[in-house]
Formats: sequence, C-alpha cells, structure tokens
Amino acid sequence: MLLDRINLTRRVIAALSDALHLANEVHDSGAAAGFYALRDAAARDLNAIVERAFTNGALTDAEVRSARRPIYGARHEMESPRV
Repeated sequence: MLLDRINLTRRVIAALSDALHLANEVHDSGAAAGFYALRDAAARDLNAIVERAFTNGALTDAEVRSARRPIYGARHEMESPRV
C-alpha cells in the first residue's frame, strides 16, 4: 500500500510537470501557476510520506533513493522501474 501511494504520487507529479510544461508553451501563466502549485504540493506530500516511512522503518535506504529519484515526465515515469 505504501509503495503504491509513493508510485502514484510520483506519477501525479510527472503528469503535473507535463501540464506545467504545456501551459508554459502556450503562454498560459494562470494555468502554469496552478499546475506549479499543485506539483509543489504533491512533491511536498511525497517527501513527507518518504520521510515518515523511513523514520518508522517501513522503507529501506534503497527504496528511499528510488522514491526520490528525479521525475522527468509522465512517459519517463511510466517506463521507469517502480519503487
């Protein structure tokens, strides 16, 4: 369940990153600001989940490194190995 939540949150962040990129391409600053705020909130949530789980012994060092690897976009996230 925990790893599923981490992987889903990573995918949400990736999708929001793609949406932010597209909003910037069409010069829609309002949408870009909204996607940026949502992506930032999701990233903070992911960090909190990983920190709490590691502190409680629910994640290994390797799982933490995997959960915190860079998120480039939805396509990359779908092709990358899961946590």
